[in-house]
Amino acid sequence: MDHFHEMTWDEEWELIAKLNHEQGFAQYNEKLGMAWKAFEKGDTPKGLRSAIHASWLRSHTEGINAYRFEYQFCDESELRRILARNALLISIARDIMRNLLAYNPDGHINLTDANGITLHFCGQDLTPVGSILSEAISGTNCTGRCLKENKLVYMLSAENYKEALRIRGKHCAAAPIRDENGVMLGVLTLTANPGCFHYHTLGTVQAAAEAISQQLILRHLVNEQESVMEALNEGVLVVSEQGIIRQINRYAREVLGIQGDVLFRDADQVLLPEGCSLRALPACKDRNIALCPSPDSRILCVISVVVTPEGGRVISMRDNRRVRDMTRRVIGSSASYNFDMILGQSKVMQDTRNKARNAGRSDSTVLLTGESGTGKELFAQSIHNGSTRNTGPFLAVNCGAIPRDLVQSELFGYEDGAFTGSRRGGAAGKFELADGGTLFLDEIGDMPLEAQASLLRVLQEGEVMRIGGKRPLKVNVRIVAATHRDLKKDIENGSFRRDLFFRLNVISLPIPPLRSRKEDVKELANWFCEKICRALNRERAFFSSSALQLMESYDWPGNVRELENIVERTINLTETDDIRDKDLPEELRLPAYADLSLPREKVKSFNLKDGEKTLIELCLMEKLGNMRQVAIALNLSRGALYNKMKRYGIKPSDYRRLNHEA
Repeated sequence: MDHFHEMTWDEEWELIAKLNHEQGFAQYNEKLGMAWKAFEKGDTPKGLRSAIHASWLRSHTEGINAYRFEYQFCDESELRRILARNALLISIARDIMRNLLAYNPDGHINLTDANGITLHFCGQDLTPVGSILSEAISGTNCTGRCLKENKLVYMLSAENYKEALRIRGKHCAAAPIRDENGVMLGVLTLTANPGCFHYHTLGTVQAAAEAISQQLILRHLVNEQESVMEALNEGVLVVSEQGIIRQINRYAREVLGIQGDVLFRDADQVLLPEGCSLRALPACKDRNIALCPSPDSRILCVISVVVTPEGGRVISMRDNRRVRDMTRRVIGSSASYNFDMILGQSKVMQDTRNKARNAGRSDSTVLLTGESGTGKELFAQSIHNGSTRNTGPFLAVNCGAIPRDLVQSELFGYEDGAFTGSRRGGAAGKFELADGGTLFLDEIGDMPLEAQASLLRVLQEGEVMRIGGKRPLKVNVRIVAATHRDLKKDIENGSFRRDLFFRLNVISLPIPPLRSRKEDVKELANWFCEKICRALNRERAFFSSSALQLMESYDWPGNVRELENIVERTINLTETDDIRDKDLPEELRLPAYADLSLPREKVKSFNLKDGEKTLIELCLMEKLGNMRQVAIALNLSRGALYNKMKRYGIKPSDYRRLNHEA
């Protein structure tokens, strides 16, 4: 076998170097012509590289006609899909191919996909777009060989299988283009006249193909990064060390209302941040900032900043409205009750529900008044759900439960560094969180006077000023307030502002106490009983007529809340499903307070100690001297009860004797 058939790849490089400097391409082409004639006769060709010989054999086996030359093309519709699929490869390769052609002005450079279909060419019009250059279709050629062997190759003109390509007298070099995983994406092929083709041509083509590969990998990484940025549910702004906008994602554009192209513009000039420069921001998390991208736009954002090694800034931002939405979901700012869930068929309750429904159709401020435990928050939630704001947040604030020095920060929020102990970046108040919905101010009568002044401003102007803030924030909040106090008396003694009362008391809705609608006790008791039995996973219990009668005779100073408490306590302490009057707590049997009333003319001489003594005596009489039951009824320890009886000279034996006499 000829020594050419045993050459390694390194020897192929040695061959082209030798041809370039010693023997010359012309003489070697003559040898190749003789090798072709031997191949046609079926003899083993001499002076032919083994890889070329193997390719000729494959082409012959495929039945390719070496003397007929015409390109085969893929289907036009398929070609459109292929070009679209390889658009990025073509766009990157185009400039590199044009630069490569500058060193071979009479040459031709073509780009094919991994199946040998021509995607693009420049220079001489030798391989049309859509032509198929694979070895199985076009016989031995440089592009086809590169596709087959998946490595850098070169071919001299006389090594082509087609006679037309041998006669053309041009040499070729081809290199594969690969992705980040080493998978071949296509082939870059340079065709040049013999005078321009030499040893270094292969390195040039290889470098060009690798440049395309690297740019593709880089572009894929950039596209992947951009996709990640666009998928983020927050805005991202990348600013260079000089303060130039390098990147901005879709969410940031939406938050800031940016329509045009702002890339490579000064970030401070585009966004006009208040009180700071974006390029000088320190690394931080959850900092409040105001941006003014247009004259009539002021956008409050929560930002986090990362400083890049080059001194730039990566700024993530969330619109305050979105932050408030997330906060509402965390704190459960929604109303779950509606008017159908408020029980009671008494006339006074039906009238109250109808008035509340009418209030729900309005957007005016509502003041709910009534004793504790009457269900004022149920009405507040139902009014919200019956209004046009029912898709917005519902926040409830107990003004009496917040420490006096924290009321304003809780309601109106504060800026970064507003006071010692404030959270870094500041915080939104309840008014901001309730924007677009309803804020329920429970126990409004317990609000400090200084906070009342700020609340009045919100009601009048529709804007809040954070503690430490410089500019007010517009809010759209409906106020539903509630109190058990007599606000008119509070106005007289100076603990409640008169002007605030008139702002709140637009729609006044008194909630009736349970003692004024005792016909609803049965329905409420049965409903609570069913609910509590279900929660305790026990059989449904029922109240006897005597138990219901006892409950209806009680005055319920704690209203519906007390009724629920009594029902739950009774069910927990009763083993049977039939609850009778004897199963109910002792306080339901206490004498009515009316029995302790005094004639008006004796009020001045009445002593509280006398009243306490009388109450103990009445209770002893009711319980027939049972000290344990008396202590429970009076909510006293037995020791405290004995001390009081000793002080007043009351003997329990006198009342036990009544029991024996009975």
